[in-house]
Amino acid sequence: MKILLLLIFWGLWFLNFSVRMSFSPLLPIIEGELAITHAVAGSLFSFMAVGGTISVFMSGWVSKHIGYKRSILFGFIALALVSLCLKYAHTYYFFAGCAFLIGLSAGIYLPCSIPLITSIVSRVNWGKAIAFHETAASFSFLAVPILVALTIRLYHWQSFFIMLSGACALCIVLFWVFAPDPRPQEEKKGSYAAVLRRPDFWVMAILWIMAAMATAGIYTIIPLFLVTEKGMQVEAANTLFGVSRIGGVFATILVGFLVDRFAVKKLLFIILFITGLSTVGMALAQVLWLLVGMLVIQATVSMVFFPAAIMAISSITPPEERTTFIGTTIAISSLFCYGIFPVGLGAVADKWNFQIGLLAVGILITLSCVLFRRLKELK
Repeated sequence: MKILLLLIFWGLWFLNFSVRMSFSPLLPIIEGELAITHAVAGSLFSFMAVGGTISVFMSGWVSKHIGYKRSILFGFIALALVSLCLKYAHTYYFFAGCAFLIGLSAGIYLPCSIPLITSIVSRVNWGKAIAFHETAASFSFLAVPILVALTIRLYHWQSFFIMLSGACALCIVLFWVFAPDPRPQEEKKGSYAAVLRRPDFWVMAILWIMAAMATAGIYTIIPLFLVTEKGMQVEAANTLFGVSRIGGVFATILVGFLVDRFAVKKLLFIILFITGLSTVGMALAQVLWLLVGMLVIQATVSMVFFPAAIMAISSITPPEERTTFIGTTIAISSLFCYGIFPVGLGAVADKWNFQIGLLAVGILITLSCVLFRRLKELK
């Protein structure tokens, strides 16, 4: 039963992530059909980010009143319905509204799922269960572009959202039948003011933003970059894009062993430094084989940052501040990387090209590594 429940949660997280990530591989088509610029296309992620940020901050209040299970159920029912509505999206404003509702529906899942997962497995297995759950996001980065490439060869591109909606409906039924329903417990939590006054919070937040720009932020525009500037067909670009994510799935599993063997601070420095250099390499690559190599290295290494960063935050924060510290860091980075970054990079591409934007981001990520000096408490 525990294995079945973990598989259901894995499926929920995979679909939650996939619905949000599906805009990226379809962006070249959406941009063409709506006749919008790169910057305006990137703004769709801004609406999603605003909805997701609101949802994350509301999740504690919602789960307190209706419970974790019902919160996830209502969120996924809304996610399935909005995905279905995207079948009929033919204007920018309709897309923007759906993007906001997707963020609002999807953001509530993670804060409510972790307490449920820890309630069905013993404490000694929490790390393994959460690590397994996290592989769903890495697998989504890999699977969604490939699934989009297969779908648009056989059906209209909007059919992909119908498939996602149907998969969400199936998971809703399984979750409703098998998942437990523990009531949220009152926990002592650190105040936002206390966390925001910590210098190490802002250091970790900036480093998290840099890593998020290298993963989710760049993920939003890579298919558009490959199609518009490298001259690839949409199907070929998404297939290449998806295959380049394979390493991230294994890296997410491997990081659990790495943090036990190496100092977390040194490990995070190496991860972010290689991520920055490989992003620069993506921008400068002039031949396909080098571009593919940089894509694979960047996607594999950057994904390792987040589990290691959570371990780092756990080691420098007291228990009562940990949830607030991590939650606020994720909310700020999400708003920046989904809300501002795609629009900014799209605007640079409209004025010049994506390569200039990627080069600037890679240099910025590499230079941010000097901030590790400020984390004196982290070993």
